[in-house]
Amino acid sequence: MSDTLPDLAGTWDLRGTTLGPDGTALYDWEASMQVAPASPGLSVVIETRGAKTSRSVSFAEKLTRLPSGAWFLRYGYEADPGHAATADHTFFGISQLTFAPDLASAHGSSCNYNGRYVVANLHASRWPDRPTGRGSTARRHVAPQARAPEG
Repeated sequence: MSDTLPDLAGTWDLRGTTLGPDGTALYDWEASMQVAPASPGLSVVIETRGAKTSRSVSFAEKLTRLPSGAWFLRYGYEADPGHAATADHTFFGISQLTFAPDLASAHGSSCNYNGRYVVANLHASRWPDRPTGRGSTARRHVAPQARAPEG
């Protein structure tokens, strides 16, 4: 098994389901997820789409290869103060995503704190015009508008 880091860079379509305290689905939302190389590892920026938007930026990213060949990404995130919709927010949270061995999709969960108490299931997939694998290049893709989370 190689320890070479996978090519996760580019734009991902992210779909979330916000859960209630009893685990039932409250609402669905969509976002774009930008993964980029950073020193010393990766950076993740998520921006929700729809009538109400927000943007978060990652910190303390950790990427681990699993025995199955999948990759497990864990990171903290906080509101992006440079984005108009989140400039006056101070939410933060943690996310975890498991990327399939073919690097075409991922699933996981996320928890927000500090004014936005939200738990969500996450599903991500690469934009259709983005090939998977090492050395591929991403192209900018504009996604359709969708309902964004409230709160």
